[in-house]
Amino acid sequence: MKVIDCKPVQHTGNCSITFIRIEPENLQETLAEIIKTLMDLSWLSRFDQDYMKDSFRQRAEETIADIQNKFSNSSDDKVTKEAGEYVVSELARESLLSQMNYLHIPLAELLGMKVSGNPGFDFHSQNNSTNTVIFGEAKYNSRQSAYDSAVKQVSQFIADKKDIKQIADLQPFCTPEALTRANRGFKGFAIAFSAKSTSSDALITSIMEHTEFSKLSQHVEIVIVAVNL
Repeated sequence: MKVIDCKPVQHTGNCSITFIRIEPENLQETLAEIIKTLMDLSWLSRFDQDYMKDSFRQRAEETIADIQNKFSNSSDDKVTKEAGEYVVSELARESLLSQMNYLHIPLAELLGMKVSGNPGFDFHSQNNSTNTVIFGEAKYNSRQSAYDSAVKQVSQFIADKKDIKQIADLQPFCTPEALTRANRGFKGFAIAFSAKSTSSDALITSIMEHTEFSKLSQHVEIVIVAVNL
């Protein structure tokens, strides 16, 4: 993937807001790289007990097989709706690692019991300098930029306390300090979405003016990730 934008967003509040824009370039190569990344289960080594490794391995391998099947229906220039959100999720998650040096946490769907369909946030990371857990949601739309549904979904998940519900799943990956802060309300969110030809500045303006975004910007940090698809 090629990162074509990574910049702070100037505003009047105390929330740290960053905008990242990604160009996947060759789509088939991107899909292959995503699968390669997902199949790297080296993160299992963080568990000392074999029963933990085997349990998470079984969950992850079934989900990876399902994602591979969905990717197989994508063409050279577009992804299917089923595959689109995986692409947005994984590229957004990788951008937090490569551009911001945040913590590597596998996609939420690899950690869950359900093979397909994640009932909460799609991906997570941690700002190591502030001990802030980042809860990320990804949306894909083949016709238009999907920021509206992404902002609304993050807002709804917060209202439903799905961020708090997922803290237990993050215990093997995040620091106790970050999880404690998240439980006390000091947390961040990543809004990831497929984008079309709209300029980055226009996307930023539209998102900042979104009726639900003012609620989100009351938190510690927001990362906006636009993926050109």
